[in-house]
Amino acid sequence: MSSLSKMYSHLDKLLVDHLQKVGNSCRQNLFLKKLNLDGYIDFDILKDISYLIGVSHDFGKATVYFQEYLKEKNESKKMEMKNKAEVHHSFISALFTYYVIKKYLLAKDLLSEKYYQYLPVIGFLVVKRHHGNLDDAFNEVILDSKDEKVLEKQFNAIDFKIINNIYNQLFSKINFKFDYNFFRDNIINAKPIYIYNEIDRYEKKYIRDLNHQEKKLINNLNEEDTLFYYFTTLLLYSLLLDADKTDAANLQEIKRIKIDKDIVDDYKLYLFKDINKKKKEINKIRNEIYNETINSLQRLNLEKDKILSLNVPTGTGKTLASLSFALKLKAKIEQEKKYKPRIIYSLPYLSIIDQNFAIFEDVFKFFLKGKTPNSNLLLKHHHLSDVNYTTSDTGKEEFENLSPKDIGKDLLLIEGWNSEVIITTFFQFFYSLISNRNKSIRKFHNIVNSIVILDEIQAIPHYYWLLLNKIIHFLAEKFNIYFILVTATQPLLFNEKEKEIEPLIKDKEKYFKALNRVELKYNSESLCLNDFQKILEEDLCNNLNKDFLIVLNTINSSLEIYNFICQLELEDTEIYYLSTNIIPKERLRRIKKSREKSKKQKIIISTQLIEAGVDLDVDIVYRDFAPLDSINQVAGRCNRNFSQNKGLIKLFILKEEEKKKEYYRYIYDSFIISKTKDVLKEASKKQIEEKGFLSLNNSYFDRVNQGKADDEAKEILEEVKKLNFGELDKFKLIQDTYKKIDIFVETDEKGREIYQKYKDLSLIKDLFKRKNEFLKIKKNFYDYVISIPHQYATDFIVEDKAIGHISLEEIKQNNYYDPETGFKREEGSVGGTLIY
Repeated sequence: MSSLSKMYSHLDKLLVDHLQKVGNSCRQNLFLKKLNLDGYIDFDILKDISYLIGVSHDFGKATVYFQEYLKEKNESKKMEMKNKAEVHHSFISALFTYYVIKKYLLAKDLLSEKYYQYLPVIGFLVVKRHHGNLDDAFNEVILDSKDEKVLEKQFNAIDFKIINNIYNQLFSKINFKFDYNFFRDNIINAKPIYIYNEIDRYEKKYIRDLNHQEKKLINNLNEEDTLFYYFTTLLLYSLLLDADKTDAANLQEIKRIKIDKDIVDDYKLYLFKDINKKKKEINKIRNEIYNETINSLQRLNLEKDKILSLNVPTGTGKTLASLSFALKLKAKIEQEKKYKPRIIYSLPYLSIIDQNFAIFEDVFKFFLKGKTPNSNLLLKHHHLSDVNYTTSDTGKEEFENLSPKDIGKDLLLIEGWNSEVIITTFFQFFYSLISNRNKSIRKFHNIVNSIVILDEIQAIPHYYWLLLNKIIHFLAEKFNIYFILVTATQPLLFNEKEKEIEPLIKDKEKYFKALNRVELKYNSESLCLNDFQKILEEDLCNNLNKDFLIVLNTINSSLEIYNFICQLELEDTEIYYLSTNIIPKERLRRIKKSREKSKKQKIIISTQLIEAGVDLDVDIVYRDFAPLDSINQVAGRCNRNFSQNKGLIKLFILKEEEKKKEYYRYIYDSFIISKTKDVLKEASKKQIEEKGFLSLNNSYFDRVNQGKADDEAKEILEEVKKLNFGELDKFKLIQDTYKKIDIFVETDEKGREIYQKYKDLSLIKDLFKRKNEFLKIKKNFYDYVISIPHQYATDFIVEDKAIGHISLEEIKQNNYYDPETGFKREEGSVGGTLIY
């Protein structure tokens, strides 16, 4: 190799061009951010560090080994070369990055400064894992003799005259001069192990220093230094990943869009003009809450008030109020602070993502005069989302006809959260903050400076309150992320009395008292299902003009009650069964059907998937025992629209006939169950009405907060402190109680066609093409998939397939799956889990 034009990073891309574009993109994306790092590091220095990481990350591709591999046309030989250690470039690039950042900081006389001295090691970690997942920092400094020999071979296979020319050009952009002779003499002619040992010493010193403070850190977990190192690593890693993938895929820059801050106001005036004329009390209250929410922006201090709450009763329009407030906050930040925040709306349950996305889509359709918003304006992202990213430039409609290359680009844009408003799950959001995974962390830099709406925040497990309190505090203060916690039952993640959180509604008690829609009756005696059925039958027969929602804790108990009600043969009654036993497509159809107006009585039997956010309105609710926040959520489905007749919630403790074990024990934490019982025991001495729910909730969360153990939160914070990224899989929003298997259920001809397409994928030898062909059918495919406990799945596992299968013929023969009640479980099994 004798010229720059012969050295490539990718088949169609010169190495120098790729390094330049990635470095520029890292620096520019960081330049657009507003961070409050005074007292830590100079922002201009951090921008230069991000640039150095970008231009150094593929240094190792300059070896003869990599260049020969890249140009090899024989596929089998290329695969053989790919597996050779000498071809791998991340490790040697990481060493180079470490050395470059260290020399840069030395030139600035900053290397010995407290917050700068670990930046070379962070650069090393980020580059070493830019094609994988971050590992524990200390594990990265383990080097054996084979690694050392590979490094020597790689260094000796680099033409340093070409590299010198490349980096003279790249480093001149930030007025940094690099001593290549020193680098060559001290690294190439010496042993690479020396630089590695230097990293090892740095790492040990850092951890030793931290361990001296260990007791202090455990007692005072708001220690910011450790979070600074952790989130700086995430930020630099995210910037590199996004820049590298974007340039490698030749993606065009997605232009930001300006949104009118008043579109929700205009939408409400248009949509609800006839409804508001009816002057129903509920509409008056909804309007008051909406107006107070958006007007609260006038009193907020943008520098101090970054953790906010919207705590109002269920069914009072929190979704539109929070979106409108966020749009107005976005406009105010753009005007006063001169940066453009994205809005991230995050929910805990897949079951309500589509419902809320439809509301947002309607708002933006109104704004666009009937046109569907493109993905750069409104984006939905969860693991079952469509992989189709549209902009006004692409206008893509026929997803089936897209090429694998187009699909790959779409997936990159979606997973990078390249949109003004993103609707996503808690899973996607929180695993971008607490994770070691390349795919999750890539979008972190687009979370920085954003406005995050956390809806149904009570779904966060109590044992993570401390962890999220510390992380959210740091991100709000240092990374200028505004958090809006939206709920009817506000947990004590933050202490309002100590000004940790600013309420948008000052006198929320006024609204809870005004909306006295329901009464709660609690039966503290344990009942077997037979006794429960007798009570239920009498109530159903005496209230033929009322709609019922019956929520059970397990699938089997829900099936027993469903079958019992069907046997009653009630006239003029529509009966709906909902649980994870039913394929998602059919569940959604039943929810939509149950919401339609009908002259017939409606009886809905469900597991707890129905309780949060699903827009139902019934007269009477029966609920098997659950934590208080779950009881509150299901109460929100009762007399939701504040009719003249007060709704009724009947709370029971149901147990198995033989084992005498309460069903709640299978799915709920005993700690929060005991706190719920304590609160209800005290409250049931008098009538429990909705107007008393706020004080009931406050009492409950006070007890939870006082009695909760913080061991799990502290353990994860310890791993964060030491940059033990590999240990962060301890963070689990969803606790796996038992192993589950996915089963594809062919309930109709369309399902049969989709499964046949899935089977045909095995004929595609190219893994990349096979993956992208699956992405075309992914959303429709998972409409037919249920997850069942492993012990029931052995008959359905298909050889060489990662998923089980029940055919349409088997269903027609009355085997395995019932169209009404779903998957057929063995007699006496319990099963049933929360939908998250």
